[in-house]
Amino acid sequence: MKKPFLLCILLVAIAFTSCKNDDDDKINNSIVGAWKLANATDTDGAPINLLDCEKNTIYTFTDNTFSQRNFEANQDRTDCLPVAENSASYRTNGDKIEFLDAQGTVITSTESQFTFSVAADKLEIIDTDPSTGNVVIERSFDRQ
Repeated sequence: MKKPFLLCILLVAIAFTSCKNDDDDKINNSIVGAWKLANATDTDGAPINLLDCEKNTIYTFTDNTFSQRNFEANQDRTDCLPVAENSASYRTNGDKIEFLDAQGTVITSTESQFTFSVAADKLEIIDTDPSTGNVVIERSFDRQ
């Protein structure tokens, strides 16, 4: 009687210690994080030839703040320089990114409307002209 009981306890112990932690398989589909520009396409869906320096552009999203740091090469293309740093409050509304003024009111733009999707370590941001619904530019980012 002792041997089958000990065998059952041993099997249960092995089963609990050999199970994989399901947390390891969770995919982060949150926009929150730092994102490095990977590529972009224009209104026709044609690839935009980004310079290596431009690929240093970083978008960072916290829970409620967006910041952007853009880079460009100098005239002789020997150095990569930060050219713009911007930040703003934002919120997501479904697949839309809405920028907010100091009072927390959505800033309505006549030039751009931004939608996004996140799949694991990839972020796609589509800039659309709200008056026509046409895509202006689509940017792809890799999570940093």
